[in-house]
Amino acid sequence: MGTALDDHSNNEKRSRLLALVMKMSEARIRGQFEILESVATEDVVVRLVGNRALSPFAGVFNGVQAARASLENLSIEFEYRNMKLDHLMIDGNQVGMRWSGTLRNRGTSAQALFEGFVHIIFRGDLICEYTAFIDTAGMAHLADWHQMQA
Repeated sequence: MGTALDDHSNNEKRSRLLALVMKMSEARIRGQFEILESVATEDVVVRLVGNRALSPFAGVFNGVQAARASLENLSIEFEYRNMKLDHLMIDGNQVGMRWSGTLRNRGTSAQALFEGFVHIIFRGDLICEYTAFIDTAGMAHLADWHQMQA
């Protein structure tokens, strides 16, 4: 399944994908959403996996404008701090990355250490699918959403 390390064309492709993933990740953390649009296909699908009852941000967003809006809305509520890439896997046109860092709710100022996983699929040199797995119960706790629903 993996790519051979001595295959220079695969190494070049892996390097390009890694550069795009890092550019996209840094842009998301910094709130530079115009950069996100530049690395995604027009028909990109973004999945923010989680319990919709616990997080208003969970869902599937089709198209670059909807994807940008969903990530922008999440960024309005939460700030990402001290983000670290814990593990990265590249296999063909797919990238998996496990990350950790502090999420701080901008409204309540509550913060906690979170871990997540992102799966990205590329079409050429552009992201066509982006799936993020994160602890929506933990996010709800930081935002006091559970208090609003009681």
